Amino acid sequence: MKTIGILGGMGPEATLEFFKTLLSYDPAERDQDHLHIIVECDPAIPDRTAHILGKGADPVPAMLASAERLRVAGADIVGIPCMTAHHFLPRVKENSKLHFVSALEAMEQALRDTYTKVNSLGILATAGTKAAKLYESALPRYAILWPNEEEQKSLVMEAIYGKEGIKAGNRGEIPKALLKRAARSLIDGGAQAIVAGCTEVPLALLQRDIDVPLLDPMHMLAAALVREARKG
Repeated sequence: MKTIGILGGMGPEATLEFFKTLLSYDPAERDQDHLHIIVECDPAIPDRTAHILGKGADPVPAMLASAERLRVAGADIVGIPCMTAHHFLPRVKENSKLHFVSALEAMEQALRDTYTKVNSLGILATAGTKAAKLYESALPRYAILWPNEEEQKSLVMEAIYGKEGIKAGNRGEIPKALLKRAARSLIDGGAQAIVAGCTEVPLALLQRDIDVPLLDPMHMLAAALVREARKG
């Protein structure tokens, strides 16, 4: 079996939630039957969206430092529980000896295998992810729908980064209501599924809150990591 590394800290609560998700895909009858998982959680990694928008430091050096700590600790394969950070994954992979499993690739596989009737995806993600065109590049077969500029700012970014937002530790009704409004607008615009395209989104928005599939790339990444680790 291979040791899984989690390159986290982007943000810390999303890292914690991903660790729990990873365990849910690795059931065991006793502690010793679980996979070996190493968690690296450095919240000092510069904000990914800020850098993509030209307003912040490059996060790659800090991500590489985290990756090296995982390598030294014994990780064989690594997942990153931050979708915006996947914009920087090619550079990280070029400069690291570790094997990274991409959430975007895991999502593409899950869509082909499970969500065969879905052709249009509504994305709830950061402005950085939108600017980087992550989903458009990774999923060219699908129509990718985003909230309009005002909804992206006042609903999605406010739910994630606002004073009462998820990154401020609030998983309650305020961010949930904002994300539900954004999701409803996307569904009304033709989205056949909603993608929780930022790891903070599913901390507030749940499947029961919307009437189309809510796709969480972190669940798809967790399943892919466990499959890869169990190969030995």
